[in-house]
Amino acid sequence: MVMADSAGIDRATDFFQANLEAFKRWAPRLHGRLAAVTAPNSQLTVDPAGRVDMAFLGQGFYGGDAAGDTTKQIDRYFAKPQRQAIGEPNPDNLVGCCGDLCLALTDRLAEEGIAYDSTNAPEDSEFLLVFGVGLGLHIEPLIERTTPRLVVLIEPNLEFIYHSLFVVDWQAILEAAEAAERKISFVVEREPSAIANKVAQTLRSNNPALLDGLYLYSHYPSVILEQAKDRIRQHMFLALAGLGFFEDELVMTRNAVANLARAPVGILSDYHAVRPEPVVIVGSGPSVQADLDFIAAHAGQAVVISIGTGLRVLLNRGIRPDFHVELENALPTVRHLSEIAATFGLEGITLIASATVQPEVPEMFEDTIFFFREVVSSTALFGRFFQILKPAGPTVANTALIAAIRLGFREIYAFGVDMGSKAEGRFHADGSVYSTGLIDDYARATLSFPGNFGGQASGEAILNWSRSVLENVLASHRSVRVYNCSDGVRIAGALPKVARAIELPAETVDSAALKRNIAGGLRVFTAKLLQDMWDGDTRLAEVETVFDRLEGVLMVAVDNPERGIGWIHELFEAVGRAGEQSAVTKAYLTGTTLLIIGCVRWYDRRLSDVGDRTRYREIAAQMVLEIFQDMRRQLTELVQETEERLSAG
Repeated sequence: MVMADSAGIDRATDFFQANLEAFKRWAPRLHGRLAAVTAPNSQLTVDPAGRVDMAFLGQGFYGGDAAGDTTKQIDRYFAKPQRQAIGEPNPDNLVGCCGDLCLALTDRLAEEGIAYDSTNAPEDSEFLLVFGVGLGLHIEPLIERTTPRLVVLIEPNLEFIYHSLFVVDWQAILEAAEAAERKISFVVEREPSAIANKVAQTLRSNNPALLDGLYLYSHYPSVILEQAKDRIRQHMFLALAGLGFFEDELVMTRNAVANLARAPVGILSDYHAVRPEPVVIVGSGPSVQADLDFIAAHAGQAVVISIGTGLRVLLNRGIRPDFHVELENALPTVRHLSEIAATFGLEGITLIASATVQPEVPEMFEDTIFFFREVVSSTALFGRFFQILKPAGPTVANTALIAAIRLGFREIYAFGVDMGSKAEGRFHADGSVYSTGLIDDYARATLSFPGNFGGQASGEAILNWSRSVLENVLASHRSVRVYNCSDGVRIAGALPKVARAIELPAETVDSAALKRNIAGGLRVFTAKLLQDMWDGDTRLAEVETVFDRLEGVLMVAVDNPERGIGWIHELFEAVGRAGEQSAVTKAYLTGTTLLIIGCVRWYDRRLSDVGDRTRYREIAAQMVLEIFQDMRRQLTELVQETEERLSAG
């Protein structure tokens, strides 16, 4: 550790200025904030023995000796380090080739007599999260012990980092990181949610498949940092969620081609002018049952939007929504909508749906408004001239909220958007497709959150993710008034409001006129545009280029297993570079490649015998090579199939 002496507490010193210049080079945004600090509220102190501390209102931060206190803290930490382990990959929870790979790997290991230890936890890690920078004396020894590829330094108080410029040789730390191809990222925020969001974004963009074994180090007590850490750990799986998977991308491309071939079709793209009508969004959370009478009595005074399985709940009560929103491309959606159409009819309801839904879905409705959802391959193919509707996931509740905002509505009431449940063991209302047995409900209560109207409500991972996204949308759309009328989990930014306290305008909404007005503000996707945006020759060339690169990496790995597991990083970089040429190809490959990497690395880390590990790496590389070869074949067939369909008109 390199520290300034007592004379170093002067902005003019070479030590301070060198550090400041280092931040200008490696963390330029933070450099500007640090350079602007002129009168900090806290002070850096040095006693006659040269011991450094920070003080605020006369209170020392490190008990008078920052170096000694930090050394003791590090020793205590490594006696029992806090780490994030990822459970063994479960083939039942992985889709397509990823699940097949996990099964094949474990079967082959058994055949080879190679036993892995699920409790094995090597000291090295790809990620180090440090909660609290303080004077920074712990940063260098933490990096030396954990050897991470990514270090995330989280500090709510900018002044602490400013003081550290007089104490720690940041220039040396940042230069060493660059030489080791290590990335150091700073997160300087005061809100736990903002910290958690930035950390999640950072992890997601730096090969999140390698989260297993991540270190979490807390430098000092802080409510802000502890809340942020709790959020990060709750949402850790989200770093890999929503990236898609190969087989699903193929389905979405085929669906989008079929849906857009119905051209001309209306696309929800631009923001519409602000509208005066209130909106009622209705989901199928169990609390909606208590409010159906209110919704039925006041349906004409607001625009009613059903979401997903909430459609059947409304129609079962005799309430016909103006709009219905669908997001998913799964076949069960076709099955339950077919039952609803046969039982209740769908006349008068306008569908708002992703262009990736099964083509049978829009065929059931008289009118459909499509939108392009983020990240997916079909949007990269056909949506580049349109504004993407985002965030449209992870659940249809997120879709409905952002769609309503995009359509110009600014007063929104949410019913049955429980994001959890106060009803023991039930996540959906009576009359939904779940209660009828048409679709199995796999949701299980695993978490607990503050209730919207007090008390606690149970929740689970996907709904918790959905709630977090809703909160982020509300935080960035302050002009929208959203009332949470659901007796489920509290949603920050949505005002809790019981139905009896709602006062809607007395005027009846002219649904037909409103829909005509909305239709006039849609962008039109034409048959000519579909033809113009498709370029089969370019698609095939991109497939060849990217898969040549991926297969080249794997062939070398198969022939040289003793070189280590570094090829998993090369795969990640190869897919990332695919985005330079084609966001389309990247969309097909990203999610599945990350899951493959995570699966391969998990077993690799559970093998301690050098010989077993070398043999495993050869086996894994060969299996992954065969997967990519099959993906190349399938993607080539899809391009050729699409070319033939569009050429035939």
